[in-house]
Amino acid sequence: MDPSNVLLALDLIEGLAKQGDVQAALHIVNQSLALNPDHADLISWKGHLCLALQQYDAAVQAYHALFRHGYTQPGLKINCALACFQQGQYEAAHDLLEQVPELDVANTLLKARCLAHMENVSQAIAETYGLLTACTPEQHAEVHGLLSLLYLDDAQYEVAEKHCRASLQLDHHQRDALITRASLSLYRLEIDTALKVLDPLMAQYPEMGRLMAMKALALMYVHQYDAAIQWYEKACQKMPGHVGSRVNLGWCYFSVMNYDGAESCFKAGLKIDRNFAECHGGLAIVNAIREKWSDSQEQFKRALKLDANCASALFARALYFQVKGKAKEAESIMTGLMAFKSELSADNLSDVVMKTLMSRRH
Repeated sequence: MDPSNVLLALDLIEGLAKQGDVQAALHIVNQSLALNPDHADLISWKGHLCLALQQYDAAVQAYHALFRHGYTQPGLKINCALACFQQGQYEAAHDLLEQVPELDVANTLLKARCLAHMENVSQAIAETYGLLTACTPEQHAEVHGLLSLLYLDDAQYEVAEKHCRASLQLDHHQRDALITRASLSLYRLEIDTALKVLDPLMAQYPEMGRLMAMKALALMYVHQYDAAIQWYEKACQKMPGHVGSRVNLGWCYFSVMNYDGAESCFKAGLKIDRNFAECHGGLAIVNAIREKWSDSQEQFKRALKLDANCASALFARALYFQVKGKAKEAESIMTGLMAFKSELSADNLSDVVMKTLMSRRH
């Protein structure tokens, strides 16, 4: 009877939201906005409801409309940052959180996650570590859990394990700590142990790209390459900017002798990160298999300039020396590769990489 009555519409929207009928509330918001497109309260509700419904793009648009109208309250910026984070817009989320003068613990953790995704892990660790003295006892598990994940990504495995244990002692279900535990087991090639942690996590968080990549890695280690390919394909869709998953997908394709698929993955990896040595090394191996020795040499030289210890590049170089009749040089490289020990695993590189490369090279 009175569709232009904004106060009445706002009462209805609030009532529906409190009842949990978010879709109906959003329907009223959209109806009212059609008649009152610049009403700040309606736009604000649009942002909040879209955020609740995981319609992150619409939420970001609503919050930015408020910013343009001069509404810059901390809560609006935090909500917009959360929507940006969920979209993978980590720099935008971080910039918004930087504008909030006094972040609470939960949103400082969100800021640290943004920094980690922006590959500023050291600053993320510093931000998170400072929370150990500021957080409540109930928040300690999450802080330790995130620290475990950050130290893991920074290759500080002993420290990661320490924080992982501290977190799980407080909360057996803490997600970040469980991801760390599964990752450390994978790195040690304790596949069964890793899967016991990983499979329940995946049931709880089926859309998390990192878990998909871990599942694929576990399958890759036990040489179930076809299944690993399926999971890496899903992981790459969820994390299009994650070069490691793209490269591992390439090695899985290589292992089933799909050299075109492998080449495509390594080239896609270079588009993500031109300086990722393993991409160049992978292409060097593919070209060696195809006996394109000039191209292989060019690629392994590039890889070794970026990383003198790049295993695939060294392997390609050894194959090149063998073809050129330089058996001693080739043997010297292979001996070094076979003796290489992982920081975490008792197995040497031959058990996790060379079985894939050497046995499939013909």
